[in-house]
Amino acid sequence: MRFAKAAMLCAPLMSMAAYAQEPAVPATQTVQQMFDAAAAATNVGDHQKALAMLEALVKRVKNPRSLAIIRLRQGVALTELSRWNEARPLLERAIAELPEDDQSLEIDRGQALRALGDLEMHHLDYEAARAYFYRALAIQTDPLERLGALIRAAQAGRFVDGQKALADVDQAVALVASHFPKDKALVAMVGAARGDVLLNLGRFAEAETAFAAYVAAEGGLTRKVDYRDLVARSNASIAALLAGHRDKARQYLIYTGAGRLPKQDFTLGADMPLPLCGEEGIRPDDVAVVEFGIRDDGGISYSRPIYGSRQGAMPLIFARAVQQWSWRPEEVAEIPALFRMVTRLEVRCSVSEGGPSLADGARTAFFEWVEQRGGRRFEVEAASEIQRRALLVAELDRLRATAGSSKLSQAAALSDLLENPLVTGAQALAYGAALKDLLEEAGAPPQARLWSDWLILRSDYRVDLDPARYANDATAQGLAMLINYDRATRRRSQRSQAALEAVLGDSRLPQDHPLRTAALIRRAAAKVADKDMAGARADYLASGLTEQQCSIVDAAPKMKSFGGSSSDYPMDMVMAGIEGWARMQYDVSSQGSALNVRAIAAYPPMIFSGNATKMVSRSRFEPSYRPAGGLACSGSRHSIRFMMPN
Repeated sequence: MRFAKAAMLCAPLMSMAAYAQEPAVPATQTVQQMFDAAAAATNVGDHQKALAMLEALVKRVKNPRSLAIIRLRQGVALTELSRWNEARPLLERAIAELPEDDQSLEIDRGQALRALGDLEMHHLDYEAARAYFYRALAIQTDPLERLGALIRAAQAGRFVDGQKALADVDQAVALVASHFPKDKALVAMVGAARGDVLLNLGRFAEAETAFAAYVAAEGGLTRKVDYRDLVARSNASIAALLAGHRDKARQYLIYTGAGRLPKQDFTLGADMPLPLCGEEGIRPDDVAVVEFGIRDDGGISYSRPIYGSRQGAMPLIFARAVQQWSWRPEEVAEIPALFRMVTRLEVRCSVSEGGPSLADGARTAFFEWVEQRGGRRFEVEAASEIQRRALLVAELDRLRATAGSSKLSQAAALSDLLENPLVTGAQALAYGAALKDLLEEAGAPPQARLWSDWLILRSDYRVDLDPARYANDATAQGLAMLINYDRATRRRSQRSQAALEAVLGDSRLPQDHPLRTAALIRRAAAKVADKDMAGARADYLASGLTEQQCSIVDAAPKMKSFGGSSSDYPMDMVMAGIEGWARMQYDVSSQGSALNVRAIAAYPPMIFSGNATKMVSRSRFEPSYRPAGGLACSGSRHSIRFMMPN
C-alpha cells in the first residue's frame, strides 16, 4: 500500500471526517479482495471506508503476520481520522509483531513509525515525533517513502533543531530533484516545507519565495479556498510581513478568506488562557503564531505552532496552551466551517493571571459553609473548561438521581458550573435558579447567598447586587456595596462615593477590617480625581498598606478616554476589507497613563497588534494615589476590534 504524495508529505493533524456512520462492507468479498479494497480506499483518502474493511478483516484472518499488517493499517487509518488514542496501541503492537527480517514489510513498518510520529506531533511532543521519523527513514529504501520521512522529520525538527531540520529538508529537495524532477507540484510542496524551516530560522525573504512558488503550484491567488490554499497563502503572508513586504502580504491575506469576521469575533473564545511570562523560559518579547481547529462541542481539535520569533521549542509552549482553549457551543455553531477547521493567531505570554476579586471572599465563605453542613465539593481533575463542565454536569446528574444525596453537594456543583465560562444563557439561568432555591431551603447565611447572587448577576452589568438583602451581616453588605462600586463602568454609571462612606461608617466592621481598607484605597483614588491630594494621602496612610499591597486591593482604574480613532485602522487593510481584533495587556500608572502596552493575542497574525498598541498607549485612565508614583494597576486587559463600517 502507498499513500498519495500529498498525504505522505503532510502530517494528518486534523480531519473533517464524520465518524457516526461506517460504510457497509460487502459480505461476499474474499479476504484478498477486502484487503485490496481497503488499500484502494486508503490511496484515495477514504480512511473511514478503509478502516471499516480492516476491522471486518480482523474477524476473518488468523495468520499472525497478516493480522499484524491489518492492525498496522488500522492504526494508520485511525491517525488519518485523528482518533489518536485508538491508534497508538494498534501501531505499537503491529510494529512489535511484524517479523523484523521480512524486507517485504519495509514500507508498512515505516508507515507505522511515521503514524506514531504524527501522533506525537498531535500531542506536541516534537522530539519524540522526530525520533519516530528518523526510525522510519533508517529502514526505508523507496524514494517516496524516504521523502515522506524526511519531510516529517523537518516539520518536527524546526522547533527542536532548526539547522538539522534544514539539512533534512535539503535532503528531501535533492531526493525530489533526482527522482521526481518533472513533478512540479511535488517540487513546490517540498519547497514549501523548506520555507517552513527557513521561516523559523529568520530567513524570511527565502521563505517567502518558497511559499510563493507553492501558492502558484496550487493554482495561484484564486477565490477557491480549501485547507491547503489557506495554509499556503497564510504562510506566504506571514513570511512577506516579516520580510517587510506588506503589499505582497496583503494580497496573500485577501485570498485566504481570513480577516472577514462573520457574525462575531469568534476567535475571542470563552476561555483562552496564555502562558505566563517567565514560565518555561517564556519571555515578554516572544511572539508565536499558532494554528488550531475548533470542534463542534467548543473544544480544540488540534493545535500546532507555525512560527516562533525565537528558535527552539518556545512556540510549542504556546501551542500547548491553545490546546486547552474552549468556546461556547452556541458560538461555535455560527463560525463558518473553514474557520472552525483552521484559524491562526499571533500570541504572546501574559504578565498576570489577574488580581483577586472582592467576590472571592464570598466564594470562600460559601464553600466553608457547605463543608460545615456536611456537603462535599466535587474535585475535578481536567485540563480544560470544556472537560470540567462535562464532569461537573455528570456529577450533578448523579447527585440529583441518588436518593438522599446532599443538597449542599448539589449546591457546590451548581456553583462550580456557574463559574465555568462555557455555561451561559438558558442553562446558566436554570442553574442559578436551582442554586438560589437550594440556599433558601437550607437557610444559607448572607455571604453564601451573596455568592449565589453574584454568580447569577455577574454577567449582566445592567443590574447591581441589593445590599439591603444582606443587612444583618456587615461583611456581606459591605462586600455587596464594594462589588457594585467596582462594577460601575464609564458607559453605565458613575462610581458611588456614598457606598464607600457607608462601608467606612459601618461601626460593625473593625477598624482593621479588609473591607474598610479596600474602601479607603478607593476613596483615596476618588480624592485624587477631585485634586484633593491631602485627603488622598490621609486615606492612603490610614489604610496601612504598602504600595505593592495597595495595587492588589484597589479597584481597576476606569478608562476616561480611549486613544483610538478611525485613522488607526490601517488604510491598506481598509482597502482590502480585512477585519480583525487585538487583545491588549497593559499597566496603568498612578497618573492614569497606560504603560508596558502589548498585544497578547491578535487576528489575523502580524496585522493589527502594532496599531492597537498605539491606541491603548494614548488612552487615559482615572488617576490613583500612590505616594511614590507607582503603578495603579498591573496586567489590565482591553480588546480592540477593527471592523469595516456598515
